[in-house]
Amino acid sequence: MLLTISDSGIFEFFCELIVLLVGAYGLVFLVKMLQRSRPGLAIGIPVAVAFGVRILAARGVGQLSVSQDLRGGDELTFVFRAKELVGSSLGGADSLDKLTSQLHTFIFSLDYRVFSLDAPKDLLRFQMVLFAVIGLALLSAAVYELAGPKAALFAAWVLAFEPTNVFFSGILHKESLMFMSEGLVAFGGATLWKRGNFSALAPMILGCLVAVATRPYAGWFLAAAAAAVVLHASLTRHRGLRSLALTAAVVLGIAAFIPVVWDASSHKNLKELQSSQDANTANTQANLSLERVDYSTRENLILNMPQRVFDVIFRPYVWQTRNVSQQLGALGTLVVLACLALLAQALARNRRAIMQRAGPLVYPALFMLVAYALSAGNAGTAFRYRSHIVGLALCLLIVLHEHRREENEAARARVYRPRLLEPIDRRKVVA
Repeated sequence: MLLTISDSGIFEFFCELIVLLVGAYGLVFLVKMLQRSRPGLAIGIPVAVAFGVRILAARGVGQLSVSQDLRGGDELTFVFRAKELVGSSLGGADSLDKLTSQLHTFIFSLDYRVFSLDAPKDLLRFQMVLFAVIGLALLSAAVYELAGPKAALFAAWVLAFEPTNVFFSGILHKESLMFMSEGLVAFGGATLWKRGNFSALAPMILGCLVAVATRPYAGWFLAAAAAAVVLHASLTRHRGLRSLALTAAVVLGIAAFIPVVWDASSHKNLKELQSSQDANTANTQANLSLERVDYSTRENLILNMPQRVFDVIFRPYVWQTRNVSQQLGALGTLVVLACLALLAQALARNRRAIMQRAGPLVYPALFMLVAYALSAGNAGTAFRYRSHIVGLALCLLIVLHEHRREENEAARARVYRPRLLEPIDRRKVVA
């Protein structure tokens, strides 16, 4: 039965309303769950604001004539694949393949199964916003574990308005699920780092599974980062049987993972990676193509990796603003430059504090930077990937700033020790 314009509008309204209500309830539940064992964690308002800002941004960008150029053509591909998937069995081979390699497409197909193929795209966007804000809340809770409630509140407000995350949270792509995965790993790692609870491994494992199912190559790097956090915590933060159990588990995991890494860097796989890189750099129609790099051998991969790391961090340059997409990327570059300046200042003051206080943020940021440097072929893709690193970097800076503030307060307390009055000798007074 064909819907009239009026009926279509009502249908779309209720579809979006359902997702918004479910999303709001889910965020309230998450915040309350985080607050149960974390007194003073007052991130409810910034999380709500972050959700509202991203919903408005997703809706507002859709009203622009350049919205499709900004969001990229991959959206159309993913939506098309999701609609195709609706025609197959939910437990069939096609659905299982998407569930384990393109989780975002599988989720979109579930939406179309529930709401029909006429479901509005904004419904999907609001769902992606929800995943991104979940990641934001988890990163803020990670900051709480590492630096306390004030730092967590500050982190939540900063992340709520970070411009590139606000934009990329509303696109029909992999970014929101990856951001949530990184939040899960950082939160679990920070909890293990601070409290030593084995239950903290659950969110870390869940984050790795979601990442591998969304963007497999990056998911394995995130899993490696999680392993590094657990190993570091077991060796330096804990003692006794707990430390021995964690260390043994990580060592066994690394031993099992080595053949996978060796196979991934085989000549055949590197040849495919090189072909992808060459195709991206040779595409003159791409958004700011990058210079060619040679990833054809393991040696060349190691030697040329710094070039792509530089590209992910600094490209597009701040003067590359020929279109709206590049202007958005240049804005992200300004944020990155500010983060680098503050990080350099923190390193100059106390290098040891970075790993001692913020390891659960440092490892995911470094490993994800390498993962995205492997696959970035143009600056347009690179600054989309960079939004993940920026979120982790901002949280890292806030943790280091709080650590510095605590050190300054402790130093002032040691310097200022008021002299106690000498006890009065009553015999002298009588005399």
